[in-house]
Amino acid sequence: MEKKVFFHVDVNSAYLSWEAVRRLKIDPKSQDIRQIPSVIGGDPNRRSGIVLAKSSPAKDFGIKTGENLCTAFRKCPHLKVYPADFDLYIECSKNMIGLLKEFSPDVYQYSIDEAFVDMTGMERLFGEPCFAADLIRHRMKENLGFTVNVGVSDSMVLAKMAGDFSKPDKTHIMYRHEIQEKMWPLPINDLFFVGRKTSNKLKRLGVYTIGDLATLEEKFVYRHLKKQGLIIHRHANGLDGYDFFHIKQKDKSIGNSTTTSYDICDYENARHLILSLTETVCARLRHKKLKAGLVSIELVDMNFNRKSSQKKLVYKTDCVSKIYECACQIFLDIWDNVPIRHIGVSLAKVSKDDHMQLSLFEENKSKEILLYSAIDDIRDKYGEDSIKRAGFLCGNISHMEGGTSKNKKNGIVYL
Repeated sequence: MEKKVFFHVDVNSAYLSWEAVRRLKIDPKSQDIRQIPSVIGGDPNRRSGIVLAKSSPAKDFGIKTGENLCTAFRKCPHLKVYPADFDLYIECSKNMIGLLKEFSPDVYQYSIDEAFVDMTGMERLFGEPCFAADLIRHRMKENLGFTVNVGVSDSMVLAKMAGDFSKPDKTHIMYRHEIQEKMWPLPINDLFFVGRKTSNKLKRLGVYTIGDLATLEEKFVYRHLKKQGLIIHRHANGLDGYDFFHIKQKDKSIGNSTTTSYDICDYENARHLILSLTETVCARLRHKKLKAGLVSIELVDMNFNRKSSQKKLVYKTDCVSKIYECACQIFLDIWDNVPIRHIGVSLAKVSKDDHMQLSLFEENKSKEILLYSAIDDIRDKYGEDSIKRAGFLCGNISHMEGGTSKNKKNGIVYL
């Protein structure tokens, strides 16, 4: 059996790098903002919002991703701040994926600025894995103008872990036989899929390093952390807990997500944003004449810890009220009160609404169906903003939110 080879490719300080590349294209003589204390995020005039990305000189001042701009300015009064531009990020992300597909047809985009690449068998075309990884880094820099880190391994999780060792613009290799030396001494919160809440649980069990987790019995881990525990136990032993390249394609999914320029610190703001995202994905369901049976929520907190969960609906639906209610329940189950910078809502197990299984116990939703049918007709004729919930008339959350511009809302947003 041919030995597996995976790359994990991650853009260095993506948002800031992409903004720098755009500015240099417009004026090659302009200052490279990557070489000065600078950040992406918030409103530079009001000094509000949070740091979404930072330059290396900004990092030298102790500025951290996720902290508010007021704190950042206290650390560095001459800090330069640039607003986020998600249209630019999506374009740069697509260019990155396009380049990676020149090296392998099997590319899985994990987020807007990182991807897994199955390089198995590609040695015949591009040489040894380390050489191919260096070639990708060189091509990214020369062709697209930004740098990436590349992790190389025989499993996806180890490629991801290796790529995070040190930055920027580096190739790191870690195969499974090296994990005791290279990975096991690392703190448990460095492990892929371990967020703050899980990390705290593990520490209460006496697990402080990745090696501590790896040497525990599976039964013990499952007893305390259930399915999530089995996944991270595999990760600690260098095994993939989730195969991104073999997700079932028959269950289509529809989703949208957004990254905010400010911290979401309370449930009221969070559920308002969830409602906005739910409105967007349900509109897409109705447009495609589909109904969904599974709701998923994904969160990324200010420390870039990512967590997600899903819940099966009793019956398939396209009703905003039912999907929103379910999404809020999931949110409350997984949120650990750490300020959030990204929320995503997605729907799966979708099927055409002309062969639906009906529920004998479901209340009559005909009024909501008729209401949204009328709303869709109005929006189709007069535009998306022609009718909206009163709760979205004030505030800075759009009534149909998503991490892209209105003219791209029908596409998938990776974040």
